[in-house]
Amino acid sequence: MELKRILAKDIRRATEKAVALYGKDVLFVSNALVNGMTEVIVAVEVAPDAPLELSSRGSGAQFHAALTQSFKSLENGATATAAPYAEEATESETDVELKTQANQRDYIRGREIVDMVRDELTAIRKEFKLAQRVAMWQTDSAASPAIRPLTAALAEAGIPVSLRTLLVDHVSEMDNLQEAQAALQAHLTNAIGNHPAKLPQSGVHAIAGPAGSGKTLMVARLAKAAAARKGAESVAVISYCDQRAGAWSQIQMLCAQSGVDCLRAADADTLRMLLAELGTKKLILIDTPGVEVASKIEEIKGCAKDLSCHLILPADVSSTTARKYLLDPRMQWNSLMVSRMDESTQPWALIQLLCEHPVALSAASTSPLTGEAAKALSASELVALALKGLGLDEIVNEQVKAAADIERDLTVMTAAQALVQRIEKNPHAS
Repeated sequence: MELKRILAKDIRRATEKAVALYGKDVLFVSNALVNGMTEVIVAVEVAPDAPLELSSRGSGAQFHAALTQSFKSLENGATATAAPYAEEATESETDVELKTQANQRDYIRGREIVDMVRDELTAIRKEFKLAQRVAMWQTDSAASPAIRPLTAALAEAGIPVSLRTLLVDHVSEMDNLQEAQAALQAHLTNAIGNHPAKLPQSGVHAIAGPAGSGKTLMVARLAKAAAARKGAESVAVISYCDQRAGAWSQIQMLCAQSGVDCLRAADADTLRMLLAELGTKKLILIDTPGVEVASKIEEIKGCAKDLSCHLILPADVSSTTARKYLLDPRMQWNSLMVSRMDESTQPWALIQLLCEHPVALSAASTSPLTGEAAKALSASELVALALKGLGLDEIVNEQVKAAADIERDLTVMTAAQALVQRIEKNPHAS
């Protein structure tokens, strides 16, 4: 292992230069500002030095020793010839083992996808049957004309049938769209409950969730927020058992942006050793893989005392996926984090599950920019995002404008009527 020094204008260019020079598996050791430039120290593997060749100008004794060694090499030609084949066979066995591990991961991921699709189809059948039963007795005729745009938007949105029925019944007797929208906001917020959880600030925290939920990006956002409060030297990130192509280089680049230390652990023993070495850090964030979530969390619990586990789900997660991870009896989540709140406008499945099973909400990603830090999440923000997706703001503004026009017209008519009455009472007035 050898340390290399790289200078660039900023941390992003220094990271790109390091990856280009030494490969995607280069290990970042530290970074600092030197004379207005960004200095990055990386560790690279160095090939062993080749044995020194004998000089052709040596003494006679050296020549005799070299000649004797040549004869011995010729006598052992068979062994020397077989050595490369043995090395090649060893390399082939290593390649086979790596391929076997990759195939095992693909098989596990494929089984999870098949099970998820099967559960989704079952849930769709149940929703369809329930929608048929509800449509037999529920109509929009009971709602006032002002509320019908809201009931129509609720029917067209991707809301579970049971939750949609309750929401329509809650506002069916109102006659003001703006008041109905505010009533839904308050009703859903109270149903979810006020269970705030602080962003991870100290201790060891594991971030887990399904594949593609944004775990790595959330870890980087949390590390950036913690580094801004306590300093980058007090925060460390560990990537645990994530064998996806490009996963290690991705988390390295994200952590380099905030200047925090980033390490990788391929198994539980390595993780236990890293946690012991990072004992002086105030905050340690562990990024977990998206497969075998429960078993990986159990392995981490065996290595870290007082571990806090956080589940991350995208805002547009399906009801089946949310229930699978959030209600897993083997897991006790300290908080729920929500990703992709900037992209999704239909978090109704997540809202329904939170109404039935309240969970502490901690962090959210509200911007697609990787440089943005994580922000605290509340139930009111999640409900506001869902109601905004109904597209009722324009209708509410039009109704408010129409009501103002009617009030102005009534004021003008009342003034004209008063003038007529005054003239009738005093016809001789000028």
